[in-house]
Amino acid sequence: MKDKLKSLSPDAVIVLANQMDENGILNYESMTRANMAVKLLNSGKIPYIVTCGWAYRRDTKINIADAFREFLIYSLSVDSNKILTEINSRDTVGDAIFTKINLANKFSWRKIIVVTSNYHVRRTEEIFNFIYGNNFSIKVLGADVDFSSSTFDNEMESIEAFRKTFFGIEKGEDDQIFKRLCEKHPFYNGSIYNAIE
Repeated sequence: MKDKLKSLSPDAVIVLANQMDENGILNYESMTRANMAVKLLNSGKIPYIVTCGWAYRRDTKINIADAFREFLIYSLSVDSNKILTEINSRDTVGDAIFTKINLANKFSWRKIIVVTSNYHVRRTEEIFNFIYGNNFSIKVLGADVDFSSSTFDNEMESIEAFRKTFFGIEKGEDDQIFKRLCEKHPFYNGSIYNAIE
């Protein structure tokens, strides 16, 4: 793993969230992703680990990105100065858009590793490569978790929904992608949750 990281020289590891309880305790799948991200962080000279996700539960105001941060610090002994959080994202699409706009562009990152679960790798690759565009090198790694055939079917449906939502937009075009997110994505346009501004 160290040799692979050295050749990639990543600027950051972005770890995607799964779920937590009302007290901000991560579920097993989130913990598995967090453990993989920390192994990567400790295996090479990676400056940052990025946690993502908003306060999606109705019974708590805790952002899952912050819950992840707490787990990394207090359970996995990660230096808090190496952790950045992105609390605007509500799904994988948002993870890609907001980490790019608010972090990657700001810090001039070009090489990024994304950690998710094994069943989610294909969708994550397509989403991040489309949103980040050709000026970035994206490597997606999947932590091993058990999943059902229905989970795989849901992934395929979600890929099709993503393609339909962003049809006609050039990859990597931040302004167009963000505008389409606000207009057409049900997690951001007010259809399911409050619209973003």
